[in-house]
Amino acid sequence: MATSSVLYAAAKEIGATCDAENRAFLKCKNADEDPAACLDKGEAVQSCALGVLKSAMATCQKTFQSYATCLDNQISQEYMFERCRKQESAFAECRQKANSSASVVAATPKDPSPRE
Repeated sequence: MATSSVLYAAAKEIGATCDAENRAFLKCKNADEDPAACLDKGEAVQSCALGVLKSAMATCQKTFQSYATCLDNQISQEYMFERCRKQESAFAECRQKANSSASVVAATPKDPSPRE
């Protein structure tokens, strides 16, 4: 089971990779109020997100876990992403190499200072 910090760490990639599945699910939910009508679309979203997580762990386990751990260790949720840019950058570089194309994880400054 994925923790919130793991999902936060993979959020950009899940959002980009699973965009079509998410849109199909939301379109279904808007068209039909019956929750059972969209179960297959919901399962597709879940399957896609799980695929992204498995891929991240298979190709970049060390940098992915480092980024997720950094996010998890932030006491203040307000600036948690800014304080983990170094780990995010390492994860993005690893995914880019693993995918042999541009990673959907945004390139970020190496060490921006957090807002006070």
